Amino acid sequence: MTVRKYFKEMLITAALTAIIGEVYFYPFGTAFRFTAGVIAISFLMLYFKEIPEIILVPFSGAVVFLFRVFLSAALRQVDFAGAVDLHYPAFFFYLTYGAFLRLGRVKEQLTAPINFVSVMTLSDIAANFVELFIRREMDFNYFQDIFTLVVGVGLLRSIITFSLYWLMERYKLIIVKEEHEKRYAELLELLSELKAELIFLRKSNRDLEDAMKEGYEIYRRLASPLDDQELIRLRKRALNLAREIHEIKKDYIRISAGFSQLLPEEDKEGMRMSAILSLLKANTKRWMIGQGKKVDFTAYVDRDFIVTNYFTFFSILSNLIYNALDAIKKEGGRIEVRVYTCGDRIKMSVLDDGCGIDPRDLPYIFEPGFSTKILEDGSVSTGLGLTHVKNLVEDMGGRILVTSSPGRGSRFDVEIPVDEKFIKLENREG
Repeated sequence: MTVRKYFKEMLITAALTAIIGEVYFYPFGTAFRFTAGVIAISFLMLYFKEIPEIILVPFSGAVVFLFRVFLSAALRQVDFAGAVDLHYPAFFFYLTYGAFLRLGRVKEQLTAPINFVSVMTLSDIAANFVELFIRREMDFNYFQDIFTLVVGVGLLRSIITFSLYWLMERYKLIIVKEEHEKRYAELLELLSELKAELIFLRKSNRDLEDAMKEGYEIYRRLASPLDDQELIRLRKRALNLAREIHEIKKDYIRISAGFSQLLPEEDKEGMRMSAILSLLKANTKRWMIGQGKKVDFTAYVDRDFIVTNYFTFFSILSNLIYNALDAIKKEGGRIEVRVYTCGDRIKMSVLDDGCGIDPRDLPYIFEPGFSTKILEDGSVSTGLGLTHVKNLVEDMGGRILVTSSPGRGSRFDVEIPVDEKFIKLENREG
């Protein structure tokens, strides 16, 4: 809580206590009074929970004392000195009341109504008797009557205070419940829409896999000498591939339009790197669940910045993380993502303690189609993930390096120059 907010809440409490305190009655025909202000201060003490009662209650007592003095003087009921003499015992009521509430740890008793009311009542009784002694109005000839009235008023004010607090908490629960029900209904509707889109996404995913395989096959065939007939056949295959990709594109446009209606519009100003890492962390957990792996995943950015082309950064890191996850065959592996600024460059590192890369394969891992991964159906992976990452990095004027040790793990380091088209660094103050 800020100091400004702290004093604002204290002033609100003191002002309301002083004003509501003008609802009172004189039980003994003397200057001693029972006021509704005690109920106000007790309830507000529970409402503003962060302010200690030993500070809030005496502070309010001081404001009540000043308010009564100036009010009495303004109404010319007594002169200023007489008003001070008449009302200063009220301050000691609030001082005692706050001290006893603190000693009784009243805020900790809220879950036990009987204990709470007991502490409140005893504090009220003690504070009233202190004020009576200061005013020299304790007549022991009528002690039983005074005691009965003080206890009755104290108990009544305590019960009213707890009832008001209970009603407030009940109202909060009703509001929260209504909000949760509303959110739940919205989520059900959203999930039903997402389920429909998911069917098309799965179809598009299969189509993309087929297109990637066909594209690589055409690339592989073009790498060898071809006769005219073979070239004609490859042209037809390439044309068919273009048509298939066009159909996939139309599916994704339709799906993207559907998601745009379901989800909030993306931030045109970009996304913070910390937010990208949070999304990657959530995705990695889902990947781990899908693959049945338990991996310790950590992500760190030393200085947050805004990324305008965040889809590119997301694609780079997600591909490297997925490869790291695939390289870990043991239980309890580790993947670490580090992002830090170094002068005019952004450095991103993805480290794992997986099986590592064979030194003989290192020169070829960024080559299109190179892969050592065997899919569940027995076929070899397309081997385009790291090629895609390298192209994305180089398109931004960066570079990617890899170091690996078989059996100990791998490290991919990406360096990208700070370009305002892609990255917005924030100036640090001080």
